[in-house]
Amino acid sequence: VIGCGLAGINFCHLLDTHGKSFLVYDNASQHSSTVAGGLYNPVVLKRFTPVWKSGEQLAMVASVYPKLEQQLGVKLDFDLPVRRVFHSTEEQNNWFVASDKRELYPYLSTQLIKNDNNFIQAPFGFGEVLNTGRVDTQTLVTSYR
Repeated sequence: VIGCGLAGINFCHLLDTHGKSFLVYDNASQHSSTVAGGLYNPVVLKRFTPVWKSGEQLAMVASVYPKLEQQLGVKLDFDLPVRRVFHSTEEQNNWFVASDKRELYPYLSTQLIKNDNNFIQAPFGFGEVLNTGRVDTQTLVTSYR
């Protein structure tokens, strides 16, 4: 396996899961995986469409990262709320229309969240995206190496 970044680690994990042996070549010259935000969010909020294969990707996160956490003895996957600011009642209505769609229903909460933070301008509140989180990519790469 060439490289011990996110893709390389996930491929190594897949090989290991299937009982295959492997060798990793990595000179630690590339840093994109260690500086990646690691945020996962199943919805494109600008257009209210699901991310490509979002269900499969979330299933992978739910199955792979707990195993890696146990194997490495570190916490990698963190719940992280993602909220969309509503600027009008029309945006709220669009949110509810989108939340009724079969492909978005599991990901869009139908509960409006009131804004109680004076530093954020959100007079119409927030909508919350469900099944969102963050993988600590730096800890993953450092621990796996």
